[in-house]
Amino acid sequence: MNFVQLAIPYFILAILVESIYGYLRNRQTYRLNDTVNSLQMGMLSRLVGVLRLGFSAVVFTQLVSLFGVQQWSPDTWVHWVVAFIAYDCCYYWKHRFGHQWRIMWASHSAHHQSEEYNLSTALRQTGTDYIGFVFYIPMYLAGTPVEVMISVGTLNLVYQFWVHTEHVRFLGILDYILVTPSNHRVHHAKNPSYIDKNYGGVFVIWDRMFGTFAVEKVEEPCRYGITHGLKSWNPVWANAIVWWDTLKLSVKTRRWQDKFLVWFKGPAWQPADIAQQYEGSWQDDKFDPVASTYCKLYVFAQFIVVTVAALILQGLQNDLPNSFVLVAFGLLVMSVCVQGVWLEARENFRIFEAGRLLLVAILSLCLPVLWPAYVWAVQSYEVSMLVQVYVVVSGVLLLGSLQSNRPEQASA
Repeated sequence: MNFVQLAIPYFILAILVESIYGYLRNRQTYRLNDTVNSLQMGMLSRLVGVLRLGFSAVVFTQLVSLFGVQQWSPDTWVHWVVAFIAYDCCYYWKHRFGHQWRIMWASHSAHHQSEEYNLSTALRQTGTDYIGFVFYIPMYLAGTPVEVMISVGTLNLVYQFWVHTEHVRFLGILDYILVTPSNHRVHHAKNPSYIDKNYGGVFVIWDRMFGTFAVEKVEEPCRYGITHGLKSWNPVWANAIVWWDTLKLSVKTRRWQDKFLVWFKGPAWQPADIAQQYEGSWQDDKFDPVASTYCKLYVFAQFIVVTVAALILQGLQNDLPNSFVLVAFGLLVMSVCVQGVWLEARENFRIFEAGRLLLVAILSLCLPVLWPAYVWAVQSYEVSMLVQVYVVVSGVLLLGSLQSNRPEQASA
């Protein structure tokens, strides 16, 4: 059973409740731009599934077949408990190497880029993790059934959602056993004394056993994000930035040994013949470009539309032609990138949006012509009309942004 799929509506509800609670307590931990960016990352991490790039299942199947592994029966509850604990141990090591090997940090860093700490941060996931599955190979070789792996794995992820909050402080003895909000705040902090600590998913005992535990100190409040901030609201760039930086290091360094090592050293390591890339401090101000409230609300509304479209595409992908799925995927990715341009209040952001709407309008008009041979196309005229209505409404709102107030100093 995939518990994440079942929990998604409750995730959204919990985010709304936390936001309202923070507002009422005058201790708001949400910024609209940061929250939208985190939710964009979560949406993209699910959307890449339509590209069918996963190969982990092939690897697991081949290994199990090669070694003649016999799966144990999932009928005994003890087996499920052992599998849940074993999965969390494997997750600890995957998570730890996700911070200590740059080739894995390139994917995992996306989850740590938010400079706020709230429940939306939990949904900020990478879309480029194609390596981490190797840490679960021992469980498959031990005969763990696929359905058990899916169940305990998604249950592990669901548990991790609630610990991304600043409103739950300390929980006494539970802080010594489980990953709690206090323990996980330390993990997301970029304070020098907190970096690379508390890797556990459900149990913090792994960190205590292997020397990576740190307690949250009242006198040292956590500052969140990565040491050298992303400074962008572009979700595609957020997924790509560390990959790109690592590739540049590998190309620039002269020693062949370093060209390889840079992928398996820590994120802070650099070859001796390359000067320090970044300047800045973990105490730098948060990235918060000034954009008008109108622009932020427009982006939020567009994000909701794109998210609904992405969910529909995921649900219908097996019934749609591959070419249509690829085109729709490209449009959705482009849309969230343009939303990032709005949130960054860049020059000519309206031109980017106008170009996007024009492209959507043209493709909607061509919909019945480009894919006429499929049964689903009998409804393509209705779909085309609906998309054109969306374009017209968005165009009117885009023109309305010309009349909106100048960017406000206070962030929404």
